[in-house]
Amino acid sequence: MKIVYKDLKKGIVKVVPETSDDIWLLYNIISEGDIVVAKTSREIKSEQGGGRRIPMTLAIRVKKLEFQQFTERLRVRGIVIEGPEKFGVKGHYHTINIDTGMTVTIVKEYWPKYMIDKLEKSTYLRKKVLIIALDYDEAGIAVLTGQGIQVVAEIYSRISGKDSQSFEKEVENYINKLIDTALEVMKRYSIDAIIIASPSHLKYEVGKKLREVKGIRIYYDNVSVGGRNGLYELSKRDSIKNVVRELEIGKAVELIEEFMKLLTTQEQRVAYGVDEVEEALKYNAVEKLLVSEEYIKHGNEDLRKRIENILLEADKKKAEVYIAPYNTYVCEQVNGLGGIVAILRYPLEYLKILRNKRSGLDRS
Repeated sequence: MKIVYKDLKKGIVKVVPETSDDIWLLYNIISEGDIVVAKTSREIKSEQGGGRRIPMTLAIRVKKLEFQQFTERLRVRGIVIEGPEKFGVKGHYHTINIDTGMTVTIVKEYWPKYMIDKLEKSTYLRKKVLIIALDYDEAGIAVLTGQGIQVVAEIYSRISGKDSQSFEKEVENYINKLIDTALEVMKRYSIDAIIIASPSHLKYEVGKKLREVKGIRIYYDNVSVGGRNGLYELSKRDSIKNVVRELEIGKAVELIEEFMKLLTTQEQRVAYGVDEVEEALKYNAVEKLLVSEEYIKHGNEDLRKRIENILLEADKKKAEVYIAPYNTYVCEQVNGLGGIVAILRYPLEYLKILRNKRSGLDRS
């Protein structure tokens, strides 16, 4: 993400998204009620009854956003509040399609610190990791991005049994096909590092050939199976955490691990679920907050508003705010805990009462 201009006193931030991750980030930053200004085009009807699309710059007050994962377009729909007078577009609905390379101005009444931090981090977090999980039956190739694991290829070996005379040749053909596919993906996604995992020595054979690509660091790990299942198994391993520390998911992993440890040892030092976190914020007890990216854009409007208010309040009270990226196992863990978890500055006995009431243990 390129930040072109910033005036937080006036609530103005102008950016240029450069990747699909940047588009996803804007989807999570732009909210209903914000003002978005960008170049667009609108169909204008002539007096003769025909019409043509005319390029223009419009400012709209946002009503709805639509984003399809792993695409490079965000649709922002709202009511036009500024535009060329001669076309009479004010007060009408319009959809601005935000693509990579576009200049977009976002105006908010208040910019939370965690949002500005995410924008600024996106200007230098550019690393992408290629993940390969293989066995003698199948291989899965995925790219780890800020959006999570994106499976980009699955390869099936169709190798005969080990007693077959053609076994070694078939294995060689299988590896070569995997290498060709991996190199194509690396070129397409500008990969910075590779993690290869298998139940056997196959990973080293693949790594040996891929190491010919200069500037690429290769890491190895073990998985019980190859293919898609192996990829998701690998995504939970320590090796991947070490590689992705430079990505946002790395911090989310650390925080959920700290949370789970405290939950079993000092449960009054953590809060989870919207109700508990709201209560903890009332006492200014929240030190670190981790929220699921799914909940930030939840389909339930009331729940989404409560999450937004929690994030704003946490920001004002100087809590550290982190996002569990969509489609990651960290996000799934947070979803299972009510979409939001917090590590507290000090124990809150009151939370134990809330939990007992929820579980029906408080019968007083």
